[in-house]
Amino acid sequence: MNNHKTQELIEIAKRVVEEAEANAIQNPTSNEIQIVIVESDKKPYKAIIENELDAFQKIVGGYIENVFIGRTKKGAKVAVVVNEEGKLEQLPFNRHIVGFDTLVGTFFITAYNLEGDNISLTNEEVEKYIRVFSPMEVYL
Repeated sequence: MNNHKTQELIEIAKRVVEEAEANAIQNPTSNEIQIVIVESDKKPYKAIIENELDAFQKIVGGYIENVFIGRTKKGAKVAVVVNEEGKLEQLPFNRHIVGFDTLVGTFFITAYNLEGDNISLTNEEVEKYIRVFSPMEVYL
């Protein structure tokens, strides 16, 4: 690779890191986060949980997998966190996201800043995702 290409890639990487750092300032993490939990055949509900892997795995009943579904107004990523092996384990049907996938087992909705740290959903976002995920068929 020539020097010009290398320098161009370094500049791109710097911009990405700067954007992630600025986003993390605007979307700080904390020890507890506000999320929406969605259980099979139940209305979604708000919960405040410890911001740690063990708490996430306890909710979904196994290893976690993030499925990114959008962004917050402040530019953080929104994700559905599911059991990575849920379909292999034949967990019960939960919700069908039209045009995307069928989700099984209990899952939750959270947000991530661009440095990859979990952050709380705002009260407005919680209300939105409770409303959006209340039906069995979800349109995003």
